[in-house]
Amino acid sequence: MTTHQRWVFAFWVYLGILLSIFISAYLRIMPTELAIFAHYDTIMHFLLLGIAAYLSHQALKKRKLQIFNIPLPLAPSIVFVFCIFDEIIQSFVPYRSADIMDFAADVLGIIVFTWLAEKFPKPTKQHE
Repeated sequence: MTTHQRWVFAFWVYLGILLSIFISAYLRIMPTELAIFAHYDTIMHFLLLGIAAYLSHQALKKRKLQIFNIPLPLAPSIVFVFCIFDEIIQSFVPYRSADIMDFAADVLGIIVFTWLAEKFPKPTKQHE
């Protein structure tokens, strides 16, 4: 298995985990034990969406999308759009709430983890 295939596999496994968390939140079956930690929800937004951006960016071989002559990373941009839709949907669900701090954590996670994906691992012949 090549390094790229490993990134693709890791992305699909993580996407399954992320979707199960997403569905659990909407079905109200999330474990409540995490609530004892202050700001756990915002921290999880940062980590979950950041890792999604990292793995998807690696899986798509760091492809860029040119918008107004500005190169934007394709996969993290898709994760960003997903975050927008999720926050909009949350505003219509009675037991969920759209929160600007969660959205800010999503965006910050995407930015930080995309930066990490750009820096590590450095592409070499072995990483093809």
